[in-house]
Amino acid sequence: MRRASVWLLAAALLACPAAALATNGMNMIGTGAVASGMGGADAAVPAGCTAIAGNPAQLATTCNRVVSAGTALLMPKMDVQMPGSGEVGNENQIFPLPFFGYAQRIGVSPWSIGLGVFAQGGMGVDFREAPAGPGAKDDLYSQVAFMRLAPTVAYNVNDKFTLGASLFAGYATVDYEFFPNLPMGQSVTGLSSYTLAGRLGFSYQLNEKWAIGGTYTTKSALDFDDGEMKANFGPLGVVTYKDVSMEDFTWPQQLEFGVSFRPAAKWLLAFDISWINWSNAIETVKVKAKNPNVALPPQYQSLEVPFIMDWKDQWVFALGAQYEINANWTVRAGYNYGKSPIPDDTVNPLFPAIVEHHLTAGFTFSHGDFDIDFAYEHGFEHSQKNTGAPSTTNPFAGTEVSHYQDTLHFMVSYRF
Repeated sequence: MRRASVWLLAAALLACPAAALATNGMNMIGTGAVASGMGGADAAVPAGCTAIAGNPAQLATTCNRVVSAGTALLMPKMDVQMPGSGEVGNENQIFPLPFFGYAQRIGVSPWSIGLGVFAQGGMGVDFREAPAGPGAKDDLYSQVAFMRLAPTVAYNVNDKFTLGASLFAGYATVDYEFFPNLPMGQSVTGLSSYTLAGRLGFSYQLNEKWAIGGTYTTKSALDFDDGEMKANFGPLGVVTYKDVSMEDFTWPQQLEFGVSFRPAAKWLLAFDISWINWSNAIETVKVKAKNPNVALPPQYQSLEVPFIMDWKDQWVFALGAQYEINANWTVRAGYNYGKSPIPDDTVNPLFPAIVEHHLTAGFTFSHGDFDIDFAYEHGFEHSQKNTGAPSTTNPFAGTEVSHYQDTLHFMVSYRF
């Protein structure tokens, strides 16, 4: 019965993906309040259940059994300014990003296993009455969401060296509106994709003070389909295309390496560096539509809408500190930096994952077999302006987008 309940909860969470402007590109800087409180520096840090979403080798640092549940509440704030027009802010949004994890050691063996469901990240905007040309206003809306179900295993090679692996079964969705009430505008809903990927990790305790860890995550190929498009053809009216797909939009491979250091018994310092291969994941994204609901001239029987994005690879640097005040209270702080992967000449207000600098703080309160974790994360405002030449594939030339974000992380864990 207990195992059945775990799987039912995992399935329910996976079926309800949440969108967010996760700010290492589309990735969250950390999953769970502990990792986020450390600025995302978790590759060489004991992580309990959240190792399912971080370094799977750290799963072996958990107690006999532990179950964790929590959420992150993302509150992005964005502004867009079109050429020759005033600035428009996005609607107030709060995105809940759930996490659930269960982990246990198998008897007295060197094996540990776990299962988790978590939000990998995403992005989204909601601009109402945005400038759309001389005297015209309309809506810009997008929502990209990606959830993962992650069975995980870890193995203690010896008392210093641990290996781990996670299988990621992912589910992603995309919706967007691009000036849907004006000629040549469009609204796309229902795009979805399942995908598989994997992550390998290691952890090595060099001595009493120093430890290292690292992970490699494979690319997640996404094949979006089953969508619907409403295309506004002006005098021809609004046409519904019932067969819509999206190509060449995927989640990238990633390498991460971290080191941790204990300068004193109650202190833990950590530093991570990550490489995210966005350049091989998001280039020219194509939305293809066919099967219109009315008879149309041949040139409108099918559509192909390109989004030239050409994201760049991203290097992310994370620094975290932890101090154990006493047996009940532990406090944390962190800093995370990743240069925006979006080139200036392809900035698009539908997909503005541009925040670079983050500061974080958090704590854990332990009582008996329970841990209560909290973290606050602030992504500082960053602006980018589209410097590309105006064209049919760059309708946002001269547009400036700014974005900052606050995130609250909560988690409760029970050790048994």
